[in-house]
Amino acid sequence: MILRVRVEVTGPHAIVIRPEGDIDYSSLDPLREALMDARVAGVREIVIDFADVGFLDSQGLAVILYAHRRLRTTGGRLILRNLNDMARRLLHVTNLTMVLDVEGGVGEPPTAAAVSARRSAAPGA
Repeated sequence: MILRVRVEVTGPHAIVIRPEGDIDYSSLDPLREALMDARVAGVREIVIDFADVGFLDSQGLAVILYAHRRLRTTGGRLILRNLNDMARRLLHVTNLTMVLDVEGGVGEPPTAAAVSARRSAAPGA
């Protein structure tokens, strides 16, 4: 399945990336390119919205983790939003819920990493 990626600019240094389809070894290029373009453009906050993603494999997770690390080195932030159960389980099994900022769906609490990031970004923190 071909992965389509839409990018929405939400601020001077913030975007939302909305992939549609499966994120796996054979379909990574559109996501990788969107993340690389954002870095080159100086984007400091990237939200990847998984509302329309059916599958995420370890190669897709590696691309996301690489982007997360690159953003952190420049003081930026990568947030994963609306993960399905399978993707959430993949993050839990790999213990990446302690590393990546994940915003749950409706009624789901954010992960420890997301709470920590919000606290450190709060004024006076």
